[in-house]
Amino acid sequence: MSSKFELMAFLLDRFFITTACIVLLGISGVTAQNMPDAEFGSIPDSLFQMQAPEDDIPYRITNKELNVSFQEADESILAVLEHHIRIKVFDDSVQEASVVAIPYYFENDMERVTSLEAYTYLPSGGRVALSEEDIRTININSRYNVKEFVMPAVEDGAVIEYRYTIERRYIEELPDFYLSHKVPTDNAKLTITYPKYLRYQSYTENFDGRITHDVVYTDTSSVPKVFTIPQPQPVVTERWMARDIPPVKEEAYITTLDDYRGKIKFLLSEFGVPRQQLENNWEVVVARIRDKTDPWESINENNEAEAVGDSIAGSLDGVPESQVQDSIYHYLNERVNFSGQHTAFSQTSGEEVLTGEPSNQAAINQTLVAMLKGAGIEANPVLISTRQSGKINMDFPSFYQFNGLMVRSEIDGQSYLMDAGFSYSQPGLIPVDTYGSRGLVLGEDEYEWIDINPDKSLFDIQIQIDGQLDRNGTLRGTVEAVQQGYPAQIIRQQKADGNSDSEIFRQTLFDGYPQMSAKDVVVKNAEKYGEPIEFTGEFEIENYATSFTDGLKFSPMVVGYRNENPFSGPDRNLPITLDAPEKLDLSYSIKLPQGYRVAVNAGRTIRFSGAEFIERYDNTTGQLDYRYQINIDQRNFSADYFPSLYKLYNRWVELSNSSWLIEE
Repeated sequence: MSSKFELMAFLLDRFFITTACIVLLGISGVTAQNMPDAEFGSIPDSLFQMQAPEDDIPYRITNKELNVSFQEADESILAVLEHHIRIKVFDDSVQEASVVAIPYYFENDMERVTSLEAYTYLPSGGRVALSEEDIRTININSRYNVKEFVMPAVEDGAVIEYRYTIERRYIEELPDFYLSHKVPTDNAKLTITYPKYLRYQSYTENFDGRITHDVVYTDTSSVPKVFTIPQPQPVVTERWMARDIPPVKEEAYITTLDDYRGKIKFLLSEFGVPRQQLENNWEVVVARIRDKTDPWESINENNEAEAVGDSIAGSLDGVPESQVQDSIYHYLNERVNFSGQHTAFSQTSGEEVLTGEPSNQAAINQTLVAMLKGAGIEANPVLISTRQSGKINMDFPSFYQFNGLMVRSEIDGQSYLMDAGFSYSQPGLIPVDTYGSRGLVLGEDEYEWIDINPDKSLFDIQIQIDGQLDRNGTLRGTVEAVQQGYPAQIIRQQKADGNSDSEIFRQTLFDGYPQMSAKDVVVKNAEKYGEPIEFTGEFEIENYATSFTDGLKFSPMVVGYRNENPFSGPDRNLPITLDAPEKLDLSYSIKLPQGYRVAVNAGRTIRFSGAEFIERYDNTTGQLDYRYQINIDQRNFSADYFPSLYKLYNRWVELSNSSWLIEE
């Protein structure tokens, strides 16, 4: 008998311990963090008393909260995302302090904003509500819209507060929760309240600060705590909290600021009753692409484009496949009407593309694959992420990281990357905003990852000037120039727009000299895309050199000058992403007026991994020969190389703004 009572006592002890643990888990996270949810509409006096910081920050985010829950509707599951933002404004003259933009994924009705409420709280004690008429919807691209509005009556010292709810139909992943912004964030808190049938795996990016992460189990049952009565499972809430988050500064030459902002990403990891572990990898993503958004479905149905490719190839019988590809590419490139939209998949037909209907990037390049296929050339679509969309996170397998599509072909062991929506281009010359990304080559039965860095996508300019400087400061002479890559594409665009050779000559080389006159200008190879653009001409610039009593003041960088350093200062924390590799070769041979001389600099070189700047000078009797070469062979540099890169560009600017004294 006693053993029976001992067993009952033991079970009761276990029961009370378990119950206590559940309750403690439900309380301890709040008390430990002391970060309760900010109450909407109740602004603490401390925010109005907050003083402006000394570092000229125009505003700061004092609270950023997101509560995620789930509901079942119309035989589907919705994620309900309730956002609450509070901002302290120090300088109302800065537009960003009062402008709010709320992005949401509108394609396929994936997300919709279901409620929005906003107020400006004035230091005097007044409150001004946002009017619904002041909210406008802006289309950003084929996937995203933005709800944008300007908060009313904002003044120095005001507090802005707004909240909104987004309902999301796609729950396999959640939108990124950004911790860091362009200004400091005092408190950030994300809460997910789970139903019993799903869980998420979190991934933290670009954040070295402390994130407090806990799981809270809340017992909401009213059932008596008796072991003979089944107990409902507690409500599970997962939380992520961070404080005092520093800002991320916008810098020149980055991909997009979102690539460097601290964030938390979420991917569905368990689903079902009982919950089953889900497999999340790129093989699964590719399988979903083939099931729902397979570009090959449109390509294989594109009979008209395939027939056009076959016809072009037939008319070029015996010509190397690379030339057949060039002909097909330019046939399409000259006819398309790119709408400006980047997408990873399109159902627009090839017939619409070929007849010049406005078409997105995927539709155009799916048509190109079909045409190359018709010509018997091996080609595949390549899914990419554009520069604005950000770098692909290989550790976060998701189709929604792709927002663009280009083409890769294989001819005699050589690969070609192409985007036929890029006007006046050629195979190997792709838009700047797609260069440098990673690409997923989607074959009909397999896939592979590649780097998007074709060798023709660069800035390549070579210029030779042979000139004569007169005593009155007039500089006249001849120019021979060769341009490849993006500069050549721009010149072909100018020719197509009807600009004369002389106008192109002036705009390309002498844009800063309104007094310049030119003659005998010839632009070559504008129609020969496989050749570089070449142009020659004669020029005369009156008063190029300024006359002084003791000589002439002469600017050595006649062409190819750069007036400002693209980097704002010598300090930087973010990696550098240039538009493309750069090659600049400027050679000058200037005859001086009789009896004049100049003391020139000694040659110098700035060289580091991936880049160099070379100066060479030769001053013989009556002749001044000098040369500047800039070779930047790569696009991406770590922040460690920034001082060297800054120095290189700074030297370029110094030479562009310097003057030599040519003495008699």
